[in-house]
Amino acid sequence: MANVVEVSGLQVEFPIGDSYCKAVRGVSFNMSEGQKLGLVGESGCGKSVTALALMSLLPPLAKVSGTISFLGKNLLEATEAERQKIRGNQISMIFQEPMTSLNPVHRIGDQIGESLLLHKGMSGAEARQEAIRLLEHVGIARAAQVVDEYPHQLSGGMRQRVMIAIAMACHPSLLIADEPTTALDVTIQAQILDLMQKVAQDFGTSILMITHNLGVVAEMCDHVAVMYAGNIVEQGEVRQVFHHPAHPYTRGLLNSLPGITGKRSRLQPIEGNVPSIRNIPDGCAFAPRCREARVECREGVPPFHQVEPGHRSRCFASAP
Repeated sequence: MANVVEVSGLQVEFPIGDSYCKAVRGVSFNMSEGQKLGLVGESGCGKSVTALALMSLLPPLAKVSGTISFLGKNLLEATEAERQKIRGNQISMIFQEPMTSLNPVHRIGDQIGESLLLHKGMSGAEARQEAIRLLEHVGIARAAQVVDEYPHQLSGGMRQRVMIAIAMACHPSLLIADEPTTALDVTIQAQILDLMQKVAQDFGTSILMITHNLGVVAEMCDHVAVMYAGNIVEQGEVRQVFHHPAHPYTRGLLNSLPGITGKRSRLQPIEGNVPSIRNIPDGCAFAPRCREARVECREGVPPFHQVEPGHRSRCFASAP
């Protein structure tokens, strides 16, 4: 099966003071048609910056290098006009907070219809009817009324459904979801995840799920990539990574989760803090926080090696 997305050696640098600092440091991953990839890690590890690079939404001062190949075209070499044809059409994004992502002064129908007018050449009446159909598809019961309402008139769950309707309006090949269940209660969260699964299946869309919630990844994704300090440290199928984590950081994330069965015990936190992009340590970036660190971890960068077929880790301890 051909890959929808191929990211190779992606680096993103931002100006800080008199120099540039790397927020993303050589990220590489592929996504095939219909694949659901979870990108996980602590805040500040570069997940959202990676997503914004895929959407070509980084600020002009950012330096981006590497390759982002989408359906065979390198987006980093595309013109702005070419990117605009892709953005919102073939690649869509659900942002973290729907209340701030939706325009408060425009009706819901107009916001859904914007991409239909731009990319599909529909008339205003056609876009309105399609907006109603999309609202119905994402489970909003009174779609004919909601299409004329404003974001503040809707609940958080309904606003997130509207965001999904906007993202899926043009039947994109890739949907990027940046913490799509933030600030939603667990019942609504489950409904939103089920809805995303459904619409992705209906349209054959690949999903890049950006989250710090490992439970969401286990529920939603078939593959997972764990990020730390701007790079991927472990990657594989969800069952491989969660059942047999090869990197100490991945084990730390899993051990920090509370269990729902068995005897209560203290959680095992990961000591220390994520390093600043101004001061990434030499060698393995996780070594200062790692209980298993060796001398070689502080002196050299560990290779990204295969642990088992389809499962890779960036750690000297698990290297063959």
